[in-house]
Amino acid sequence: MGNLFIGREDIMRQLEELWLRGIQLQSVVIYGHRRMGKTSILLNAANSLDNQVKIVYVNLLKLGDVTQGVGEVLMAISDEISQVLNIEPPNDDDLLKLPERTFNRYFKDVIKNIKNLSGGLIIAIDEFEKIEDLIKAGKISPDFMGFLRSLVQAHSQVAFAFAGLHTLDEMTADYFHPFFGSVINIRVDFLRRGPTGQILANPAIEDFLLDYTPEALDKIYDLTYGQPYLVQLVGFHLVRLYNDFVFEQGRNRDPVFTVEDVEAIVKKPEFFQRGSNYFNGVWGQAGENHDHTQQIILTHLAKHTAGLTVNELIELTGINETDLHQALETLKRHDVIVENQGRWKIIVELFRRWVVKTHS
Repeated sequence: MGNLFIGREDIMRQLEELWLRGIQLQSVVIYGHRRMGKTSILLNAANSLDNQVKIVYVNLLKLGDVTQGVGEVLMAISDEISQVLNIEPPNDDDLLKLPERTFNRYFKDVIKNIKNLSGGLIIAIDEFEKIEDLIKAGKISPDFMGFLRSLVQAHSQVAFAFAGLHTLDEMTADYFHPFFGSVINIRVDFLRRGPTGQILANPAIEDFLLDYTPEALDKIYDLTYGQPYLVQLVGFHLVRLYNDFVFEQGRNRDPVFTVEDVEAIVKKPEFFQRGSNYFNGVWGQAGENHDHTQQIILTHLAKHTAGLTVNELIELTGINETDLHQALETLKRHDVIVENQGRWKIIVELFRRWVVKTHS
């Protein structure tokens, strides 16, 4: 499976079972904390599955501002399908005028094309929450997911893989109910300690001659909790530290990173600046729907490395117990906080430090 799937072997095995060994292709939701590698799983799954299944990757964030309705969304999907299957996409004007009818006609050609495939076709929709945004903004019809579901019901060789921060049942039920009960949720979790060390010691760089002390690897895990993006960010800054010391300053140093090196790079402002998309993303998700309850909780938890009890949080925040429990459960579900022996704390130490720096 290569370096891309270190620590994700269980997910790839599950996809293999769902997409190669069943009578009918199974639709899935690949969900989890921000920057966990969900996109990499989608982009590289076809190679891992020996290309027996064709995977069409559609990133809905690339749609931008949809002004022409559902035809634009179907255009993005059909363009990617056509590229993977090497067939002609439908005419743009036809899609914009009669979107669903035009796409259904086009999809008949798609089905003919995949009849000879041993596996079938997976349409991978990344950042699927954009669908709800478009529906709420009145850009596409509330029954759009019903239309997608009809494609799967009619053809056993077609399935969807939705990737995002949420499961479907966390979304607005009316919009997503056509897929309820027919998708399997696959959670992309934090990497464990062992795979985290493997990724750092064996990056996708030829002739990587640098190494880490065991204590440094432990320190990186303690700071990142195996969050893949942050693990790679730490590795990147350590390599930069080494290159600056040896090549820019012309000084000698041991090619083995230590705990001191790790602490040095995470204390620099540029580390948090470079990771700002991740940190702001987690913070922004905690403030969705203009409700700042979760963010208030995080600012207090960030100041207490040993964590806080529910009673302590009620006293510090002034939030009533019902709202507090609801906010804590949401943050827990999104892998931001964890409860241990009655005390709640932020999971990722680097995120805790960022909250202290920027929101205290």
